[in-house]
Amino acid sequence: MQKAMILNFILCLLLLPVPNVVGQDGKSPSLKKLHRAIDEIVVRHYPKATSHVFEQTIGFEFATRIYVTRLVSKRLPGMDPLIGCERGPMDNGVWCDIWYRTGDLETEPAYARAEGVTNREFFQEHIYYPNDRQKKCHLMVVLRLPLKSDGPQTKFVEELRGLLNQFGKYLPAKDN
Repeated sequence: MQKAMILNFILCLLLLPVPNVVGQDGKSPSLKKLHRAIDEIVVRHYPKATSHVFEQTIGFEFATRIYVTRLVSKRLPGMDPLIGCERGPMDNGVWCDIWYRTGDLETEPAYARAEGVTNREFFQEHIYYPNDRQKKCHLMVVLRLPLKSDGPQTKFVEELRGLLNQFGKYLPAKDN
């Protein structure tokens, strides 16, 4: 049974689309300006949060822990759910990973998971794919908040989404 679960997990990873993360010129843009803009919003709502930018990923978190939970995956009827470890927020926390990817989502194949909010066992998971058609790039955003969101958390999500919808203006101009 355990071998079957591991095999299914590996198969799922192999079947995920892997978009190109390096720009057309072989270089990836700096995400430092975008990170600073995101960090301003995060610190305003979560003053003790930590954030980072590493290569093509931006992340931030506050008051998080590891949960053993059902993984989001397509399974055949009658099969046991896949269980795994996921980092998520505690009652007053937040967790987010943002990945930069090349490619215009208007012309690229769709991702396996649709945009939207999913109530997981221990937290809400927001999935977004902001797109910049002009610069031919997009973001993959996974934001996790407590199951019960309050007014300040709703305001935070609105501000963050507003910034992410115009993320291209924080990227360096392409050299031609």
